[in-house]
Amino acid sequence: MYTTDDDVTVAIDLPGIEKESIHLSLIDGTLTIIAGGNQLTSVEMPTVDGDSMQSRYKNGVLEIKFSRGKPIRID
Repeated sequence: MYTTDDDVTVAIDLPGIEKESIHLSLIDGTLTIIAGGNQLTSVEMPTVDGDSMQSRYKNGVLEIKFSRGKPIRID
């Protein structure tokens, strides 16, 4: 996992896994990655905007990117 001020990205190596067999879920701040019917990992995430999730699978590497969300301004 690596973070910037705006984004959080999780990367995992999945060599030989078909893209169609990868399933992701974000529930109560935990990202779960299932590939080929087996749960590979669960990652506790910092506060992120779940609706902003973008994923990319290329050359056996899965990258999942989240926005940290917009800061709430107090007037």
